[in-house]
Amino acid sequence: MAVAGSPVSPDNRPPVSRRLLAALHADLKPPREPGPGPDRAASIGARVLATAWACLAITWTGVAGAETPAGDAAATRPVEVLVVTAARAPRPLADVPNATSVLDAAMLETTISTSVDDALRFVPGLQLTREGGRGGRAQLSLRGLDPNHVVVLVDGIRLNDPTNARGGSFDPTTLALVDIERIEIVRGPRSATFGSDALAGAINVITRRVGPDAPLRTHVRGRGGRFHTGSVAGEASAGLRGIAGLSLGAAFDTFRDPNSDGGYDGASLKARLEATLPFAVELDATTRIHESSARGFPESSGGPELATLRTMEDRRVREILAGVGLGRRFGEILRVDLRASRVARREDLTSPGIDPVLPFDPFADVPPSRAGDEYTRWDFSFVTDWTPPAWAIGGLALDTRVIAGVDGVVEHGESDTYLDFTGTGSGPFTPAGFFDRRRTLGLFAELEQDVGPWLTLSGGLRFDSTPDQRDRVAPSVGVTVDVPGTAVRLFGHYGEGFKRPSFYALRNPLVGDPTLAVEKSRGFEIGLRAATSDDRLRVQLGYFELRVRDVIVFDATRFALANAGQLLSRGVELELEGRVTRGLDVRGGLTWNPTDLRGSPATPPNRSTWRGYAGLAWTPHPLVELDLRALAVGPSKTTSFQTGAAEKTLAGYLRLDLRTTWRVRTGIDLFLEIENLTNRTYREAIGFEAPGIAPRAGAALHF
Repeated sequence: MAVAGSPVSPDNRPPVSRRLLAALHADLKPPREPGPGPDRAASIGARVLATAWACLAITWTGVAGAETPAGDAAATRPVEVLVVTAARAPRPLADVPNATSVLDAAMLETTISTSVDDALRFVPGLQLTREGGRGGRAQLSLRGLDPNHVVVLVDGIRLNDPTNARGGSFDPTTLALVDIERIEIVRGPRSATFGSDALAGAINVITRRVGPDAPLRTHVRGRGGRFHTGSVAGEASAGLRGIAGLSLGAAFDTFRDPNSDGGYDGASLKARLEATLPFAVELDATTRIHESSARGFPESSGGPELATLRTMEDRRVREILAGVGLGRRFGEILRVDLRASRVARREDLTSPGIDPVLPFDPFADVPPSRAGDEYTRWDFSFVTDWTPPAWAIGGLALDTRVIAGVDGVVEHGESDTYLDFTGTGSGPFTPAGFFDRRRTLGLFAELEQDVGPWLTLSGGLRFDSTPDQRDRVAPSVGVTVDVPGTAVRLFGHYGEGFKRPSFYALRNPLVGDPTLAVEKSRGFEIGLRAATSDDRLRVQLGYFELRVRDVIVFDATRFALANAGQLLSRGVELELEGRVTRGLDVRGGLTWNPTDLRGSPATPPNRSTWRGYAGLAWTPHPLVELDLRALAVGPSKTTSFQTGAAEKTLAGYLRLDLRTTWRVRTGIDLFLEIENLTNRTYREAIGFEAPGIAPRAGAALHF
């Protein structure tokens, strides 16, 4: 993982336009590389993480003070990375004024995680909540805000679905680890870039792209193990006679929950094509097709341990996304991009409902249901990226970049829902569906200004107009500054975000309310990034504060969704990675993030105050690699429909994972991995026990 903004020397850092052109035209290759009580669990996790971080601190002291041979220093000197999620156009990672994390291809190809959502656990500020095994629903919370306050994208195409009952949050279970170039996580309000929904930040899964002259490359990876866990992923890419570059990927995943009759089966296909058309027009086209089925106990039902009704819920998801972009550069001053994309998603659900106390009460229980939700989204954008010639005032070089454009969004959502108020599940069924559409026009502008070689100022402003709804304006400002004579860079950012109520929140005939107000956030962050002179150790440390007004919650007294008070989230995030010696790499992160829902006696659910991780990759022999990682999560409070409104405390937990890889010969790797090495029993939702120790074996073939 690349720690955001590894600084380059402040004495020779070229202006932004030159750095962008150099990075865009460089031919870069990625480097190869019932549980215990909450107090007891939290104490164990805190001690382990404290020990791990003490080791990392000692490592920092040793590495910072060690001299690196000239050859090694040249080999480890960082290549500047471009981030595409922090702004409307690529921006050097070092100039992003937000805390930003990047999971690169080398890490994802060798990760112990079997899915994208599990890999995201090891990112500061992110918390994943899963109901049991992979058949249960999963939700991502960023910086303590609600799961539907995060924009999730694949190649810049949004996946959030406003027709679902979770307010538009995205279940990351469906994202397969196949043909991914990197995952960018940009934290903080991002509505100045993405419009609605980006109150907490954005996660962008970027698939592999290849040039027209790239050689044929294939990669096949398969694994299998306990709980009938199995996955096969295949990737192939090549240049097509110097005209275009094509990358293809396919994956299949399966899992069976040991605590129930639930499980997950999913298949994904993706393709990405890049070509240069006549008149120097650049084409970038991408598509993804996904289909999966899952079985588990209903959300908030008490799960395998507590649910009164033992019938399980069945879900089936089909998703197709496609996008095409055309871009042309006019010299070194102007670039113009046109892009269009379409997402079509359907989720079919058959649920037994939730009935805490038999017999069924239609006024107090959740009735059995059948639902088919369909959502379609069209996006269109026109972006200009203008970099005028550098100029100077009083000998101080000034380099300016202006991005401006317009985009349009057309959304259609429909839910064919039927409820059985008899509680039998066999009918008769009462219609409870809804339909809604939304059209949004957005105007945006961004400015990036280099002031000499050490200061970068940035700002953005976006105006969104939706018929029958109030227009919204979202600003953001940021700064990064090098501390003279050091390898330390300071950054700061202020931004505002907003989220329009989802189709479900507005139109559902049982709990919806068409008068719901827009959720609004504002927040700031300050921090620093530092690195040793040879880039062997890098660190990012920051403090943030977020406030969200008119948070939408479920009001049990009205049995309807309603705007509550103010959600306050603040915290500290620390991220570190480095190379101790040749063949020994370490990484880690810590998050302290208390949250408070003001105006309500309730605690925001499933929010642990602290969490952290540490990892070690050791290569004792050129043919052998050992990976060990630890994840510690503090206790959290939550409720469930099954157990009533009283809050329950879920114990914190510590999870250890281990992986050993043996390179049999060039292009053939065998690996053995053990997830939850100590067989820790823990729960992230009431009544849903996580699977125990999970050994797996697999092979990876590279050609």
